[in-house]
Amino acid sequence: MKRWQAEQFGEVADVLHLIDVELPEPGPGEARVKVLAASLALPDLMMVHGDYPFVPRPPVSPGQEVVGIVDAAGDGFPHPVGARIVGNARADIAVGGFAEYTLVPGWSAMPVIDGLTDEQAAGFPGSFHVAHIGLEHRAHLQEGETLLVLGGAGRTGSAAIQVGKSMGATVIATARSEVKARFSREQGADHIVDLGAAGAADEIARITGGRGVDVVYDTVGGTAAAEAATTLARGARFLIVGLASGEPALIDAQRLLMGDYSVIGVLSTFRDDDEKNATVNALRGMLAAKQIDPPVTAVYGFDNVPDALAERAAGGIGQTVITVGDRLG
Repeated sequence: MKRWQAEQFGEVADVLHLIDVELPEPGPGEARVKVLAASLALPDLMMVHGDYPFVPRPPVSPGQEVVGIVDAAGDGFPHPVGARIVGNARADIAVGGFAEYTLVPGWSAMPVIDGLTDEQAAGFPGSFHVAHIGLEHRAHLQEGETLLVLGGAGRTGSAAIQVGKSMGATVIATARSEVKARFSREQGADHIVDLGAAGAADEIARITGGRGVDVVYDTVGGTAAAEAATTLARGARFLIVGLASGEPALIDAQRLLMGDYSVIGVLSTFRDDDEKNATVNALRGMLAAKQIDPPVTAVYGFDNVPDALAERAAGGIGQTVITVGDRLG
């Protein structure tokens, strides 16, 4: 079988190669999955560069989320051979999803929700599941509250816009180009601001009637997070989801104390079964009601993974997908 792999950290064009490897064998609680499609996102580029904390040393096999067909199952894997599932590939041990076959642990594996294409399903957990876990289970976003999404045009930010709107929030999204602003509006954002522009905080104050925002969904970090922290209402919840800027959110503890707000990390791998099932059911309902519609904005073939990483991972809009196989192949 073939897999994209880097034997050392570096630039994609220099270190990432398509190699032949043996079929991976699933251990207890795992399955070998024939990959149909895989999500491509910023962490894939970060791990090749050596900047991703969950992949501390090479070799590197990117591709975190896949949709595929269970080919062989270890003891205790919760789905049968032949099932079409979505789950996390084992990029942490260099058995990533940009491959013809990968390994998927049972804790991450779920049947694909009816109505999702392979391309939509591939990145659904890392975008819509994370958005729902953050907004519902961590921030307890309420109808009528104001949600500020940092990086609304990204795959995680655009999911947060759609989920936030479906939960009845007024959504403000940040964007620094007209293309990204237009895309964020298409996802349902009510207002667009550029946090780097003069008067952005005043604009948010105007939108919220001087109250400030109730929930921040931060996929960016860095200076954007610092600017967002100046716009909060008392009792606000600041969700740290990612660091697309390359810099983490630096929270001023004194401001946190005096502002009376909470900072919460959002990583869906820490959810329990009750949260997982509640999120699946809620998202299934939102899909059926056409309140959410996962946007796939770029699709690349398996041979074009390096191009996709170079062109999309660092600044792409919406969801990028690598197509690998087909259900009959």
